Amino acid sequence: MKKIKQLTWITGIGFTSLALFSHAALAQSAVTMYGVMDVGVSVDQGGINGSSVRLTSGMATQSRWGFRGTEDLGQGMSAFFVLEGGVHADTGGSTQNGTLFGRTSVVGLSNTLGKVSLGLQDTPYFTALNTIVDPLRNGIARSNNLMAATGFRAGNSILLRSASFGGYSADLMYAAGEVSGDVHAASAIGGSFGYSQGPWNWRVAYHLKNNDNASIRNTDSARNFLIGTNYDFGAAKLYLGYAIDRGPNSASLNNTAASFGGAAPVASTDSTDLLLGVSVPFGASTVVATYIRKDDKTALNQDAQQYALAYMYTLSKRTDIYTSYALIRNQNGAAYTEGNSEEPGLGNKQFTVGLRHRF
Repeated sequence: MKKIKQLTWITGIGFTSLALFSHAALAQSAVTMYGVMDVGVSVDQGGINGSSVRLTSGMATQSRWGFRGTEDLGQGMSAFFVLEGGVHADTGGSTQNGTLFGRTSVVGLSNTLGKVSLGLQDTPYFTALNTIVDPLRNGIARSNNLMAATGFRAGNSILLRSASFGGYSADLMYAAGEVSGDVHAASAIGGSFGYSQGPWNWRVAYHLKNNDNASIRNTDSARNFLIGTNYDFGAAKLYLGYAIDRGPNSASLNNTAASFGGAAPVASTDSTDLLLGVSVPFGASTVVATYIRKDDKTALNQDAQQYALAYMYTLSKRTDIYTSYALIRNQNGAAYTEGNSEEPGLGNKQFTVGLRHRF
């Protein structure tokens, strides 16, 4: 009986010590779990296979889960990490080709001057498109339906991001191609510079991706340039973006299938994009309208225009419902499809209604 009491006492001390150690560790290194669950119904029309009604995940915001953490290193410096994976909330599977943390996987250091992060992360070009140009942040009626560039997310990358100085900030990224014998093949470089203070935000961004690989050399690179701005008038917020796309893979297709019959679509290697948008909040509601024009400057002249209208209603700080309708008008054999944050779409029209919860 005495041995049992001693064992119980020792075990209790062990668990208490473990709890105290865990509490101290968490106090020094704050770790947060976060995510978004977004599920709704989409109705696609206009494709060769007719209408389709689907229960779909991540239309307005791709469903995701992740962890982020920071540790104070002293003297104004901190270490941080982010692990984020996409999830098909309607089936429970992983997005980004089944990867566990295919959206973000970085570790970095930060101080008052800015931060440096290494790993898989969004490019400066994609960040500018999402946060400055597109009021729907590449969700429902996404800008990527017509403005899909080569530089959305980059693995094996190093990102330097400055702090804001008087509203001005800049970032620079390099992504290693990791091709033996050629330091430039499959590599990418990009950056952005802009101003954000008060009601006005603007940013210019550039991304260059080398199309060479281990077996193909001396190809033309993909180059994307973007300038965008938004201004908050209070009663409404206006958005404007203009992009220039040059070279193979500079204007990639979200859907490479022949969705409208005939030959498979051909991606443009020389085009410009224009986005106009407005967001109007009133109470718990927000109405967003966007117009996007793809101007294909190749001999095919496969232009397209997208018209979209969306409505969001906030139920709480973390939960909202939404609905949208979007239409693409393709010209001269263009075959752009109306997609959302998670799926490329099956036709040139899409109606959505969904529920989004952040945690």
